[in-house]
Amino acid sequence: MTERIESVVEAALAKLGIAERVKRAEVVAEWRRLVGPHIADVAQAVGVKGETLFVAVESAAWRNELSLMRPQLLAKLNAGRREGRIERIVFLQGSGSPEGADGAEQRYCLLY
Repeated sequence: MTERIESVVEAALAKLGIAERVKRAEVVAEWRRLVGPHIADVAQAVGVKGETLFVAVESAAWRNELSLMRPQLLAKLNAGRREGRIERIVFLQGSGSPEGADGAEQRYCLLY
């Protein structure tokens, strides 16, 4: 009997205990499709740590605007997801990776 590769990978991830983390990390790759080009042109998902998505934003004005849109953005990111839900978004003014989000507090202005 041939198993679909997807089910084999899902089983392996579950056995390793990282399935939930991998599902959350998919949001980074899907960011543009989920939020649309208007937002994606000024804000880039850079990483996930725990249930928190870190998003680099090009300016303070956009950081403020997106902070006001946080509930709508979370709804878009989590639509149709049972696993790997994002519970919080942190907007980082600037660009680049928060290095797994450890130390992001020192490098960026965080808004919760």
